[in-house]
Amino acid sequence: MGTPTEVELKLLIDPADIAKLRRHPLLKTLCPAGPVTRKLLSTYFDTDDFALKNQDIALRVRRDGRRWIQTVKAGGSVQLGLHQRPEWEAPVAGNAPDFTKITDPGLARLFAAEKLRQRLHPAFVTEFSRTIWLLKTASGDRIEMALDRGEIRAGQEQSPISEVELELKAGSPAALFELALVLQETVPLCTENASKAERGYLLCALQTASFAAKAAPSGVTRKMSVGAAFRAIAWNCIGQLQDNQSHLQQNYDPEYVHQMRVAVRRLRSALGLFATAAPGIKNTALIEELRWLAGQLGAARDWDVFLAEILPPVVVALPRDEELDWLRHRAASLQEEGREQARAATASQRFHKLLLMLGGWLWREPWRETTTEEKLDRPVPDYAKSMLAKRHRQLRRHGRSLASLTLEQRHALRIAAKKLRYATEFFSDLYSRKPAKRYLETLMDLQDEFGALNDRAVTRRLLARIGTDDGNVLQNRAIGVIFGWNANEIANRLAGMTQAWRNFKRQKIFWKKG
Repeated sequence: MGTPTEVELKLLIDPADIAKLRRHPLLKTLCPAGPVTRKLLSTYFDTDDFALKNQDIALRVRRDGRRWIQTVKAGGSVQLGLHQRPEWEAPVAGNAPDFTKITDPGLARLFAAEKLRQRLHPAFVTEFSRTIWLLKTASGDRIEMALDRGEIRAGQEQSPISEVELELKAGSPAALFELALVLQETVPLCTENASKAERGYLLCALQTASFAAKAAPSGVTRKMSVGAAFRAIAWNCIGQLQDNQSHLQQNYDPEYVHQMRVAVRRLRSALGLFATAAPGIKNTALIEELRWLAGQLGAARDWDVFLAEILPPVVVALPRDEELDWLRHRAASLQEEGREQARAATASQRFHKLLLMLGGWLWREPWRETTTEEKLDRPVPDYAKSMLAKRHRQLRRHGRSLASLTLEQRHALRIAAKKLRYATEFFSDLYSRKPAKRYLETLMDLQDEFGALNDRAVTRRLLARIGTDDGNVLQNRAIGVIFGWNANEIANRLAGMTQAWRNFKRQKIFWKKG
C-alpha cells in the first residue's frame, strides 16, 4: 500500500466575496445535498529550535467535533498553489501527540527519540470554521471544497484565515484548476503557496529576509521522456515566476520584477523549444497572456535599470549639472508609475487566472491529442541534442557579419542567444558538467554584452517618452547629455560584443558526446 498523499489547491478569498462564493450556482449543481459546517481547532507541535520544521515535517493534533485527529505531514511539493504532501492521520485520545500512532517507519524512528519527545510543545494554533461541499464533476472527478474562516495564533501574534481549499478525492489534479477557473469567473480568487502551518511558523518570528528566486536547475534527467522533461521545465519556470510574485506583493525590490520577467521568457522559450515535438505546446492563448504580463512588468524594469545603471555614471562625471537633477526626479516619478503598474498587474485576477490556466493545462496535457505518442515518450537526450544543435546554428547564422548588423539584426541576434542560453540551462544536467559550464559561461558573457547594448536602445525609448520641450531648457539639455553619453557607450559596448562573440565561437560543442 502506497503512502497516502494529500493533493489540494489552496486559494485566498477576500471575506467580502464569501457570500458570492456560497451563492455560486455551480456549487448547487455539483453538490445538491448542500454543504456542512464544523469548527476545527488545531495545535501544531515543535521544539524551541523548530527541529520538525527544519526537516520539513509538520505535526498537529486537531479537534473536529468530539474527535481528536493526529496528522503528520512530510516533504512534498507546491506548484501554483497545488500542495502535494504525504500525510498520515490517526485518531488520538486528546490534545496531545500519541507517537504509537505513527506507522511510517522513517517517522516512527524520528519520533522514537526520547529527547525529541521531551522538547516538543505547542508552537501555534489554528482555529477556524470550515464549510465543506462534496463535489462531483461531469467527468467523474470528486473534489472536496472547503471554505475556511478563522485565525492563526502564536503567542500574542495572530493572522486571519480566509481561504478556499480544493482537495482531490478522485480524478485528475487538472480538475482542481478547472473548477477554480470557473469559480474565478465571478468570485475573485488568488493562488496561495503558503500552508496554514507555514503561516503559523512565520508568526513564531521565523520571518527571514526574502531573496529573489533565480532560475533553479530544471530537474531534467537522462531517464525522462521528452514529455516529462517539458513538464519539469515548465513547472520550474512557473515556480520562479510565482515565488517572485509573492515577494513582490510584500515589498518592492527591482530584482523581483527582473526575475519574474526572466521566468516569463524562460517559459515562453520552453514552449517554443518543445513545440517541435508537439505543436500544441505552443499555446496561443497562454503565450498572449505571458506577453501581456511581460509588458506590464517592462516599464518598472526599464526605469529601474535607467536610474540604477544608466544615469549614475553620467552624474558621477557631471556632478553639478542641474539638468541631470531634473532628469533624475522626472525618471523617479515614471519609475514609480511603472512599479505601481507591476504590483497591480501581479495582484490582479488576470494574473491569477493565468496561473490557474497554466496549472490545468500542464496537468491535462491537451497537446498529446495532436501529436504522436512516440515523439513525446522517447528519451529526452536525443531530443536535447538535436534542439541544442538547432539553436546553436541559428545563433551562428544571426551573428554573421557582426560588425555591420543593424539594430533590428542585433535584436534578432540577442533573442537567438537568449533562446540558446535557456535551452542550454534546461538540458545541461544531461551532459558532462565542465564542458557544459564553460559553454554556458561564454554564452552568458555574450548575452551580457547584448543586454547592455539593449539597455542603451531602451534608454533612447525612455528619453523619447520624456520628450523635449521648447520652453524647458533643463529638460532639453538633460536629454541631449544622455543621448551623447549613450552614443559613446554603444561604441564601447560594440567592441566588447565582438570579443565576447569570438570567445563563444571558440567553444566546443559539448552535447556531441552526450
